[in-house]
Amino acid sequence: MRNRMTEFSTRRRSALEVFVCLCLVSLAYSFNIDLQHPVVFRGPDATFFGYSVLEHVHDNTRWIVVGAPRANSSFSSSVQSPGAVYKCRIRNNPEQRCTEMDLGRGNKQRESCGKTCQGDRNDEWMGVSLARQDKPNGKILACAHRWKNVYYESEYILPHGYCSVIPATLQGKSQPLIPCYEDHKKTYGEEHGSCQAGIAGVFTEELVIMGAPGSYYWTGTVKVFNMTSNTHYNLNQDNLSPRRYSYLGYAVTAGHFSSPNTIDVAAGAPQDSGVGKVYIFRIEGTSLVKTFQASGKMVSMMLRFSKYLQT
Repeated sequence: MRNRMTEFSTRRRSALEVFVCLCLVSLAYSFNIDLQHPVVFRGPDATFFGYSVLEHVHDNTRWIVVGAPRANSSFSSSVQSPGAVYKCRIRNNPEQRCTEMDLGRGNKQRESCGKTCQGDRNDEWMGVSLARQDKPNGKILACAHRWKNVYYESEYILPHGYCSVIPATLQGKSQPLIPCYEDHKKTYGEEHGSCQAGIAGVFTEELVIMGAPGSYYWTGTVKVFNMTSNTHYNLNQDNLSPRRYSYLGYAVTAGHFSSPNTIDVAAGAPQDSGVGKVYIFRIEGTSLVKTFQASGKMVSMMLRFSKYLQT
């Protein structure tokens, strides 16, 4: 009798375990992506359409915003392959049509942007990164890391990088951000001369965070702009250890890493010390101060995009 009771108990426990497993599988399945009925959006060929993607909601309308950094722009036909940003309505769009967004930058290949700044938009890669402001009806950040300052083109061409802050309505003039430009600075490689800001970006409720892996001879840095206070925060390089060609800022993000009430900035340096490092910074005054770093354990293999970092 005891053996039968033990066998029954074992079977009951096994059945219960199977039931729990099935429930867990069922719960997991309910969150899976529907691979059988995808909604497919397509853009022009050879434009890298889909290089960056995000979801956007405004006035109860859902959109997919897509970067195509090698596209020609219908709003800037005189510019050679500047890249484009598209919007694709998710519902009530039976043809899955996407339309290019007019960022309000006009049709000029070159544009004045400061005392010693003449912007060149050819092959700027607009849409290489996209980010959405972390609040209802948030704005969109779209960047072009290969945008160049050619004011000193007889001596140097300076790939500063350029970002646009796009209204939540996805129409109307965008706000330009050129975080690496400084008057009268003209040497390629030195300081922010080869900055390439915007290769990565993130947008919190107030902060625009742009990775700039080309600064300081590709040591890299992070550029942060507060949209509310109109304040720029610069990285305190004194307590950092990255060397040239570390590419700090190749990836960036933000979060409550140190406190629920504090926004911290994190940045990756994939070539730092050959194994890569991740840094976390907090804002102190107008500076970004390192609070944490972690190193990788394997030799870094930075293949994606590497050939464009030094052009």
